[in-house]
Amino acid sequence: MLIKIGIIIDNIAKAGGTERAISSLCNGLMRFHPQDYDLTIISLFSKKNDQPFFELHPAIQIQHLEKTNDFRWWNKISWYKKLVADLRQINTENAFDVLLGTTYVHNILLPLMVSNSNTKSVGCEHVVYHYPPKVFQTIRKFVYPQLDAVIVLNKTEQEHFRFLKNTAVIPNSLPFENDQSATLNAKKIINAGRLTHEKGVDLLIDMYENIYRQAPDWELNIYGDGEDFEALQSKIKQKGLEPYIKLCGSVKNISESYLQSSVFVLSSRSESFGIVIIEAMNHGLPVISFDCDGPKNIIENGKSGFLIPQFDTKEFSEKLLLLIQDQQQRMQMGAEALKASYQYKENKIIPMWNRQIQSLLENR
Repeated sequence: MLIKIGIIIDNIAKAGGTERAISSLCNGLMRFHPQDYDLTIISLFSKKNDQPFFELHPAIQIQHLEKTNDFRWWNKISWYKKLVADLRQINTENAFDVLLGTTYVHNILLPLMVSNSNTKSVGCEHVVYHYPPKVFQTIRKFVYPQLDAVIVLNKTEQEHFRFLKNTAVIPNSLPFENDQSATLNAKKIINAGRLTHEKGVDLLIDMYENIYRQAPDWELNIYGDGEDFEALQSKIKQKGLEPYIKLCGSVKNISESYLQSSVFVLSSRSESFGIVIIEAMNHGLPVISFDCDGPKNIIENGKSGFLIPQFDTKEFSEKLLLLIQDQQQRMQMGAEALKASYQYKENKIIPMWNRQIQSLLENR
């Protein structure tokens, strides 16, 4: 008998890390357990004719709710009540065995969506513990114990949720497995992610203002889109860095860009995991990142890359220059990064999800 799972996501047509992770999870479940699962992605803000940004297995269904997120304080409660009512109806119509949320807002609302049903509720945390506004952090403490499971991405996040007894650590899996490694000869540095304040690309641009003077034949390529695109483009222009830094937008096949690079850098102010880190490592790239919750659970400092004390832009720049100037160190760290990435292969991560789901349903 098929296990029916509904997965709530903000917008499956967007190119964010959560969308990448959920697409990988769904594809993996269908690849490894095609006879066991019936998967429906419920995309809140996408339109009926929107296509998922990341490729999905043809058996995966998508329901586009076409919600608008232009609500204001005076209609926020009614907007959320309507959302819960719509999702309760979808749950009733589909008779999901499991309903899974992918943001703290979804997760807080999950108990209302599944009440008076046999559906198990699973909240997935894709941001660091302290990221939500304080009011949501407080509500979360009261609501999350009502969920059947809370999935976090690493042990650091699990420790933050130590007041819960229903957590499990399941990292994101590699969205694709690469059979080539970068030569690390190209004079290119790569960064990828949403262009928002949280991702700290502004800090990276400031740092590169000093880097390019000592390595003028190298370039920094930044992949991704987001609300800060125009501001970051202006910053690059104001500093006269256009020959050295390129904003490349979102691309569907970022693998080619990893292969043409020699170092991956991540300057996020906070990061719950960093799926781009394991992607880069799987292409044999050494990684430099600030030492925040996600990266410190992936990168072995001094071996597969460098973890830099948070916001220490001086040390970050020094380590980046070291890897620019020392090809042997790049090669050694890149080889270690590649080996470290293997623990995130689908054949390691998907069985963890399958066991978690089966365990929940055994207890019905």
